[in-house]
Amino acid sequence: MAQGRKTRQKQQTDLKGNVSGWHVYKDERGRAVYYDVFSKTGYILANNEERYKQFSMRFVMGLIGFILILMFNMPIWLCVLAGVGVYAFLEFRFRKFLATLPRIENFKCNEKMKSEASIKTLETNKVILKMVLLIALSVLIVLNAQNERYTGWMLYLNYVISALALIFALYHAKELISRKSK
Repeated sequence: MAQGRKTRQKQQTDLKGNVSGWHVYKDERGRAVYYDVFSKTGYILANNEERYKQFSMRFVMGLIGFILILMFNMPIWLCVLAGVGVYAFLEFRFRKFLATLPRIENFKCNEKMKSEASIKTLETNKVILKMVLLIALSVLIVLNAQNERYTGWMLYLNYVISALALIFALYHAKELISRKSK
């Protein structure tokens, strides 16, 4: 009897929506499930949400690796190689992580986990801190581009990254305002 209660409580924590992503869905029990489009298999993320969050940004981490190497004035082929290398390493680790999760064969994607739900589970002060840091990043990227006197595609890349950081900050502000109005 107590075991059943614990299971229901764990399923309720999954319903909080503290994990989201492009391929994260809810199953019929309300659990977060990562859907692998290549194998058409679902992987239950219960009790592994934090570990999944580490791997969910693997593409961005590869892009950051590319940008960091580029900042040291290395040849472009070396920057691309470093970015692809970081992504490949993280993808390999992610696939090993997926092998440890319970599987759902032929998973049917019904209800997508909302990205707003992961923001809603954060405390208000953490959302504000994230918002302020994203705005600071946006400003600092533009200032760095001007300071380094970038031209051409490097200047545009900095502007795009700055705009994306600002958009994410505004998205967090929208979620914070909607939270306050409830």
